[in-house]
Amino acid sequence: MKKTFLLLLTVICMGVSNAQDASKVFSSPTLVWYGLDFTMAKMVGMKDESPHKIRDEYFKPWCDAINNETDLAKAFQKKGLIKDLVGVFKANLARETESMATDDDKDLSASAIADHVKGISVGQKKEGLAAEVIVQSFNKTSQQATVWVVFFDIATHNVLMLKKVTGKASGGSTKAAWTSALKDVFSQIEKKEYATWKKDAHF
Repeated sequence: MKKTFLLLLTVICMGVSNAQDASKVFSSPTLVWYGLDFTMAKMVGMKDESPHKIRDEYFKPWCDAINNETDLAKAFQKKGLIKDLVGVFKANLARETESMATDDDKDLSASAIADHVKGISVGQKKEGLAAEVIVQSFNKTSQQATVWVVFFDIATHNVLMLKKVTGKASGGSTKAAWTSALKDVFSQIEKKEYATWKKDAHF
């Protein structure tokens, strides 16, 4: 009986802690945006494409489509948004390509993402709320992009909230198809996902 009570208490405490972490995402009026992170991305069913070409020719245009053509402050319902793109940009350029092409589309684990966030290079802003999108996969077979929206505390690098979103690819070329998939992701965030996350957090 005692063990059952302690287990229940632990679960309740974890739920309260998670709710408090999520509340920080919605209570902050500003956000530091780190960009699209392709360092863990897999290109599923795209073995006919050169991984080097994907990295060297497509990563930047895909990032630019979101960083420069999307109203990120509106999507994340923030009064102010600061872009700190240098660290993730450099990491994307240095991405190894040997393991990029695959036939398997597996979800990234929360622990793997948390470990990854610990290593993110920060810029001039040393505290506050930050977010980036970790690209899990572009799946040519399903024509679906899968990403993880990660909100974290800059000072501690602790993940505050983690959400999975998928987007549908459309368009003829590789560049155009996955640009549209990413824009679909952010359209969903702006139109419904962020509001749903906020409601689920009871904020």
